[in-house]
Amino acid sequence: MKELTPKQTYSRFGASYLIGYVAYVALVFIVSLILHAISPQLFASGQARMIISFSILYILGYPFMYMMIKDIPVTEIPKKRLGIGGFLASVCIAYTLMYLTNITALIVNASIGKMTGRGGTNPIVNAIGNMSPVLQVLVVVILAPVFEELIFRKFLLDRVSRYGEVSAMLLSGFMFGLFHGNLVQFMYASMLGFFFAFIYMRTGRIIYTMILHAIVNGTSTFMSIIMFGDLDLSEMVNYLNNGDMEGYMQFVQNNMATFARAGLIGFAIILIVIVGVILMIVVRKKFKFEQHEGELEKGNRFLTVVGNVGMIVYIIFWVLEIVLTQYGVGLSQLLDRLVG
Repeated sequence: MKELTPKQTYSRFGASYLIGYVAYVALVFIVSLILHAISPQLFASGQARMIISFSILYILGYPFMYMMIKDIPVTEIPKKRLGIGGFLASVCIAYTLMYLTNITALIVNASIGKMTGRGGTNPIVNAIGNMSPVLQVLVVVILAPVFEELIFRKFLLDRVSRYGEVSAMLLSGFMFGLFHGNLVQFMYASMLGFFFAFIYMRTGRIIYTMILHAIVNGTSTFMSIIMFGDLDLSEMVNYLNNGDMEGYMQFVQNNMATFARAGLIGFAIILIVIVGVILMIVVRKKFKFEQHEGELEKGNRFLTVVGNVGMIVYIIFWVLEIVLTQYGVGLSQLLDRLVG
């Protein structure tokens, strides 16, 4: 097989990941319609739809994406140990990046929600709300970190980091963030994607980013299960997204005991974030990128990485999806209505 040029390689990734996603959505739609016709009671709750959707994504969707890019030549990334201290520092930094970016994302989301008149939009809250605690742990804490780190870190970075680590890191983060299809997750997932990409390129061990990913996801999941299990989180988020502070304060007063428990853990998280900020300042000089033979010239990187058909279509599709989601007509939202 003829070796791909750098631009063709990037285009293959954009096209393959988009085709894989569209095929996954189409298959979910078809399977859901068939099962709905056979047994309508399966769709009485969102749980069945979530199980069908995630089963197809992990069994067929992600593997199909990999099959389309597996023949692209791989460059071995040297294996290095992060160490206990380095790993704990990475946990604190990951938390810091996630929480600070998430706060910013929620503010931006709420502001856009006021302009659209629909309030803030965060589909992930509704999706998680339709899942049992066991399913949440299985999907959010185990399967998502494993598959997403393979697809957006290992399989991608093994094949493009030789063209430039900075562009590889940015691509990994942005493709990962866009793939979530909504504004809030795009912002904090992109930031985490940048950091996880850097960790993988420095260590060559995907297990580190899988565990970091699982810890970050797991904290949010366990807090929602253990700390807020008796609360209607979507109601609380709606108050915040719509800027209804009176309604939010009344909601807090009605659930004071639960918020008191959450406050204790929240205080611990604040301490971790403070530590994370300090660590980022202290270790900032360690965030260095290595040069590779055959690396793209600086003036030509952007056009090579983004200026190709596959990546352009990938970006346009997901930007449209994020915008439409703010108006409640994103692809995933429409699919949920059609099969619901």
